[in-house]
Amino acid sequence: MKHGSSAAAIAALFLVLSIALFSPVQSAAAPVSSFLPAAALAGPGKAAPLPESGLRATSTGKSAAPTIMPVHPASAGLCEALADEGPDVVVEALFSWTKPTRGTPEAELLTLYNIFRSVGSLEGIEYWSASRNTMRLFYEISHLTSGPDSTGRVPDSWLPAIPIRRETLYARQKDLSFGDNRYQIMLQAGNDYVTNATSNLTGMRYGIIPVAAPGMLNVRVLAINADEAVLFYAVSSAKAAVLPGVRGKLENSFGNRAAAIYAWFVRSAELTWPSLPWKRHP
Repeated sequence: MKHGSSAAAIAALFLVLSIALFSPVQSAAAPVSSFLPAAALAGPGKAAPLPESGLRATSTGKSAAPTIMPVHPASAGLCEALADEGPDVVVEALFSWTKPTRGTPEAELLTLYNIFRSVGSLEGIEYWSASRNTMRLFYEISHLTSGPDSTGRVPDSWLPAIPIRRETLYARQKDLSFGDNRYQIMLQAGNDYVTNATSNLTGMRYGIIPVAAPGMLNVRVLAINADEAVLFYAVSSAKAAVLPGVRGKLENSFGNRAAAIYAWFVRSAELTWPSLPWKRHP
């Protein structure tokens, strides 16, 4: 683990989360339940319910660290990964999507998992550009590939069950900010959550300016299946030695990316949720 200011700040957050999560009230033997309300998982000091536009936070420099991470066991793993990475740019977004209906916990979790592995459905999505005051195309190309060096298109598929072990996928995506790149995507699920960790396999540029070497730009998404809602947390991070003006564009791009992916998630969930096996709730 790195020993810079950023790693120290993230390690401190890891300790706070551990104390909160594994106190006598809520032990490791009794992890966060899918029946806890989203407000409890969002953490103290946050408005309940979260605003429709979500919460956002940016941290830069040697002490860059997350500040709005949900209170959940899976957050500790995100903290550890960020500490090992030692980023100098961290951009977070936290949203809450209210379920239109309630299915069985198993069906809801499987749906979340399959949405996050449907990389091809990201192709053609748009995002709001505040600087241009208009919607812009985000992903011109987005699809799975057969391996880390491949660019051939592999169609999306929905799994009948969540894999027991962490699943590794590969993808090609072309967007307006960083161009045409290849990515590694790691998916994992627990009793009430799904994580999606995406890392660049190719060096990335913002126009002609190098931004991040392979493996140095990461987007991690944590979706928590709460009682009445799905808590959607995205943290984008990079080790990017770039000029201040370009750094600002990078931070804006991270924020746009989180908002666009959340909007895509909501559209996908709204299409599938009503057809889930239904379970009576008290």
